[in-house]
Amino acid sequence: MQLKHTLKVTPFKNRGGTISFRVTGRLLGIKVEKNFKTSALAEEKISELVNAAGQGKSAPTRTVQTTLPMIEVLHEAENAYFRLQQAQPGASIRFAVDYYLANHATVVIDLTADEALEKFNAARRARKNEEITIKTSATVIQKFFNTQGISLISDITPDKVRAFVTDATLADRTVRDRHGILNNFSNYLQKNRHLAANLVAHLDRPNVKNDGVVTYLTVAQCQRLLDLAATEPAGRKRIRGAMLPYFAHCMLSGLRPDEVQRMRPDWNNHSFFNGVITGFRAKTQKPRHVELHGELPGILQQCQAASLAPGYFSRKAFERIQELAGLKAGDSPSLWANDILRHSYASHHCALNQNLDSLVKNMGNSEDVLHQSYLNMTALKAEGANYFKMRPANTLPSEA
Repeated sequence: MQLKHTLKVTPFKNRGGTISFRVTGRLLGIKVEKNFKTSALAEEKISELVNAAGQGKSAPTRTVQTTLPMIEVLHEAENAYFRLQQAQPGASIRFAVDYYLANHATVVIDLTADEALEKFNAARRARKNEEITIKTSATVIQKFFNTQGISLISDITPDKVRAFVTDATLADRTVRDRHGILNNFSNYLQKNRHLAANLVAHLDRPNVKNDGVVTYLTVAQCQRLLDLAATEPAGRKRIRGAMLPYFAHCMLSGLRPDEVQRMRPDWNNHSFFNGVITGFRAKTQKPRHVELHGELPGILQQCQAASLAPGYFSRKAFERIQELAGLKAGDSPSLWANDILRHSYASHHCALNQNLDSLVKNMGNSEDVLHQSYLNMTALKAEGANYFKMRPANTLPSEA
């Protein structure tokens, strides 16, 4: 059936003497009035409007009035209604619009990858995240950019994320770490409207299982580290033994390396009378106590008497001591696995005491995590006894 309308073309003379052709009339109850340079353009417009109206009409005639500014807008709304009814009969188009407005976020994807990483790092610093954690995450994210050819946020695709996170050549632990870091980064980008969705959320996070091989340092290797830490100078003032508190804490207390570095310089975290370390900023942000046992209290009291800072750390001095001890990671990665000093402490403590309750308290981990990450069950009880008898062979300056 032909669509009824009152559209027509009326020529009129402009003030400048030129002739224009005006389309006037009503179509589906909507008033139309538009000028054209030629009659052909005006007739073409009428045909276009009538054809468009015919595609979305629901009845031969219309008497409805509308405040929509253009006929095209009316038909866009009409077609949206019919699509909604086809997909979900009886659904309200107003509800659909409300849902869209509540859940749709316009994203800005022309941000450079480096700018996005800088913003992410700044946001984490504002939340008081530890600098070492921020730098570790930034290194992984930068590697993601470099290996996947990402210079703009718009370059990030599900395929590139999957290729980086689920690389078949990687160990499960590395896959898990990459998954966690990119998941946090994607969450940030989504919340700040740089990504429409978290591209990592749909990827499975691997469960890291214990493969039965946890690397740890022998008593002889640890003794060598203590001896070197007591003699090697560090810092601008080249203070001899400045790194000894760091190595002693890491090897003989179960503290995490970053927890040691957050120790108060005035030694107020240490209660030698009660035999505990407390009040430090733990990784989990939960308060915990760590026992001072074996030779550790005596070593730390000597460090305090020598005016050494309990948490002082120098990367250059650390690597120099590693190298002098024959344990530099670059020469043989297996010699210095991540957290190997905690591995060494946990493995020897377990071998000597067979008491996981005490170890859980000192390490700040569950039994499952200890078995999974830190315990090498081949360490012998005799080695454990010797481990906790270690002291640096050389005296500190204040003792000389």
